[in-house]
Amino acid sequence: MTNLWRGLLFLTLATTSAAGCASATSNGQASRPNRNELTRTQLEETRSETVYDAILKLRPTWFTSRGPTSVTNSTPTEVNVYMNGTLLGKSDYLRQVRLTDVSGVRYWDAGEASTRFGMGNLRGVIELIPRGGR
Repeated sequence: MTNLWRGLLFLTLATTSAAGCASATSNGQASRPNRNELTRTQLEETRSETVYDAILKLRPTWFTSRGPTSVTNSTPTEVNVYMNGTLLGKSDYLRQVRLTDVSGVRYWDAGEASTRFGMGNLRGVIELIPRGGR
């Protein structure tokens, strides 16, 4: 067998192997989990009682403070918590919310949060999706 044929055989096997490893959706695109969303199933798999504990296990970076917002304001910023467009509080509020009360959770970074929820969300927003939808 010549080197050319060996190379073609290797490429064929490598392509076939790689295609078999990727999971695909109905349109043929590889599916990836959304890093900014947690589904009810993902939350329940943590076996946590509160939304705070589940997020801490699955996406702890959602709670990471950015530190002071300016030289004159040394107060670190925290993520805000919203549900149905209403501000509920800071991240500690999630300690009161049981997993059975939500169907999902979404994180919005500061830019997206400002567009969707208005100014004052310098660290972003954790949006609670109530059971039964929006």
